[in-house]
Amino acid sequence: MQKVTDPATPGVAQIGVAQRLIAAATTEFQRHGFQGASVSRIIETADCNVRMIYHYFGSKLGLYRACIEQVYEELRRAEAEASFWDLPPKQAIAELTRFTFDYMETHPEFQGMMRIENMTDGVHVRELTTVNSRAETLFNAISNVLDRGVAEGVFAHRPDPGSLYLSILGLATIHIANRHTMGVVLGRDLSAPDFLIARREEVVRMVLASLTSSTE
Repeated sequence: MQKVTDPATPGVAQIGVAQRLIAAATTEFQRHGFQGASVSRIIETADCNVRMIYHYFGSKLGLYRACIEQVYEELRRAEAEASFWDLPPKQAIAELTRFTFDYMETHPEFQGMMRIENMTDGVHVRELTTVNSRAETLFNAISNVLDRGVAEGVFAHRPDPGSLYLSILGLATIHIANRHTMGVVLGRDLSAPDFLIARREEVVRMVLASLTSSTE
């Protein structure tokens, strides 16, 4: 991120420092966890002094919570701004699945922060009300697509929106979470472009099959 140095724009400069701290800390927390993360390394990477952490975030924990909130916010914003929600139901779900698959591949910081937070039983994310409210917006959007699909006879049944998203997220990330171990087992590079293209479409087929197949 470009460093803002113009003293005539203190508001912009302040935002720049805070964002540099979040970017540096997100990387540090992913690599070392909350306890192992070094404040010294964070401020060195962010090119500022330790007082800035306490000025903007109150503490190392406050900075950690800001990192979690930001990775969630960026994902929810990207989902909300996506152009596929008004597509025909099957196409909308297919594009949501592709979007989620691609986002998780290109934004490892999200999975990294979630991995660290899950190791602490999610105690901090529970307290982030904005995270939970934005998830509600996502589930409402999925619900609307599912309702349209059932009404049009495209979907054979209507799952809970949160459960469907959990399935999409799981299928879109399992190859990342197990990339090295399963790469050895399968004897292939799970980050190779040809694998990712084929895997993404396989995930789309599985998700759509779960909606169009009868549960009886």
